[in-house]
Amino acid sequence: MLTNKRAHARWVVLIALLLGSFPVHGKEPTARSTQRVTATLNGFEIVLDAHTGSILRLSSPGAGTMLDTTAGAAGIVDVAYPVEEFGPLRLASRYSRGAQITASKDRVVVHWDELGASRSFVKVPGKVSATVTLKAAEDGKSVIMACAIHNQSGNAVGQVLFPDLLGLVPTDGAAGTELRSGKRIVRPFVQLASPRQDQFFARNSTFMELSLNKKDPALGRWIACGSAKGGLSLFAARGAHDSEPTVMLHLWERNNKLRLMYAHRVDIKGKATWQSGPYWLTPLKGGWNEAMKPYRAWLKQRGNQK
Repeated sequence: MLTNKRAHARWVVLIALLLGSFPVHGKEPTARSTQRVTATLNGFEIVLDAHTGSILRLSSPGAGTMLDTTAGAAGIVDVAYPVEEFGPLRLASRYSRGAQITASKDRVVVHWDELGASRSFVKVPGKVSATVTLKAAEDGKSVIMACAIHNQSGNAVGQVLFPDLLGLVPTDGAAGTELRSGKRIVRPFVQLASPRQDQFFARNSTFMELSLNKKDPALGRWIACGSAKGGLSLFAARGAHDSEPTVMLHLWERNNKLRLMYAHRVDIKGKATWQSGPYWLTPLKGGWNEAMKPYRAWLKQRGNQK
């Protein structure tokens, strides 16, 4: 059980995340963007906003649409960048312009020379660059994502959200769509739906964490979101004894779509670079029986059965 001090620290991080995630004065610089880049990797259709590089849509013929959102409410990478003027400042793809997107037959590379800030009144001392690579996996059905952050500023980056999948939709209605990880089963579109009177409090019911623990060591190692009708499987390609990021879920009140984030605690000082390691995304075409197959196949390939 968390001590009061640790629990308080977690809520401070959450409040900072939520406060820094929304632009002020209704500013959504890319909300009207209609320019898109579409790539198909292993039959997985990925639609990116041409200006921000954020993911607008994920779909496949067998699994259907898993993510569908607008440019102002899309994501792929997000970092914490506290400054003196505004502690909860975020730098993220959805606040950015001028993303450089290079697409080929088996991969897509998105580069941001300078991630945009969540508040326009804050002066960022220097810049933070990022590169996300999506490539077709050798299994013929998955897409592997990886991210690199290069801090070219005088401030340290203390947290990275990657992958930051913002805009996941229910594939079988709110009640029929589940998120499974380890022994945990969550119905996020029902359980995280916040009553109106609770929507604007810091401790509201729209947020949930899934972290590794001794009782359920598989919790957070692999995730499946969807139903027997289809969905998405996701896991980090790490060994059983490697440290894991915290998986965060947030049901956005403004569009009732799910945000799934892998939160990495980091300390990326000036001139340093951070690498996320690979994340595997696989469309689920056959329901829950298919959910763990990509993760098990990866474990078997690397000779790790734990």
